[in-house]
Amino acid sequence: MNLSILDELQPIAEELQRHMSSHVLEHLAKEKGFVQRKSKYQAQELVALCVWLRQQVASTSLTQLCSCLEVSTGVLISPEGLNQRFNASTVKSFLNKF
Repeated sequence: MNLSILDELQPIAEELQRHMSSHVLEHLAKEKGFVQRKSKYQAQELVALCVWLRQQVASTSLTQLCSCLEVSTGVLISPEGLNQRFNASTVKSFLNKF
């Protein structure tokens, strides 16, 4: 990303951090079934895919999303694992909270 986009995203990131602590995100992720147990895959990864990595999650393959997530966050998850967590119900619930 170029610097001007990062500058534009910074206030959004600060506002999200102010309202959504990692504890709140984790609770919400467990409540909605996105995270089933304590693991290396956390709610922040969903936020990273949807917001920070600016992926077109509806039109990008699961394999590409997994690769992007691994490169940017170091988290390795299989396409099937992502598919099980990244469903319409989970996304809708998260979007309603934001």
